[in-house]
Amino acid sequence: MKKILAYLQPHRHLALAVVFASTSVLVVALIAQYGFGLKPCELCILERWPYAVNIGLGLLAFGATFGYPRLVPLLLSLAAASFFVNTAFSGYHVGVEQGWWEGPSACTGSFISPNMSVAQLRELLTHKAVVRCDVAAWRLFGISMAGYDCITAFILGLLTTYLLKKDHATQA
Repeated sequence: MKKILAYLQPHRHLALAVVFASTSVLVVALIAQYGFGLKPCELCILERWPYAVNIGLGLLAFGATFGYPRLVPLLLSLAAASFFVNTAFSGYHVGVEQGWWEGPSACTGSFISPNMSVAQLRELLTHKAVVRCDVAAWRLFGISMAGYDCITAFILGLLTTYLLKKDHATQA
């Protein structure tokens, strides 16, 4: 009976929820990219990294529930922090799309400067097209994918923090 109760430990479920949510967001991004042809910009790719990190943290936290239960809250706290880091990344991206501030020079504004040499211009023209960070490729109800990512990451960060705190209070 103790083994069954240990398996039903709330931290274990939270770890799996972090893995499931992060995987789901990445799958949606990949479907948008490969299924619908929405090419990601430099900032879009950056926004995927915290989800990939959270898959690893969630799996580590799940595994740690079997032998190192004291490590689990730390791993899940890092996952919550990673969601909030992604909120900052996607919030920055939304600001670039809205023109509130400038984005990275590699994917915004003019790529041709008056100081470019002929060799630099030739290299620019022969490379593949740059996906612009300051132009939303898709919007629904006026919100871009970066906007939805910002909302999603913030909610996931809040939920992870809340549930971790709630689980900690019930275990104490």
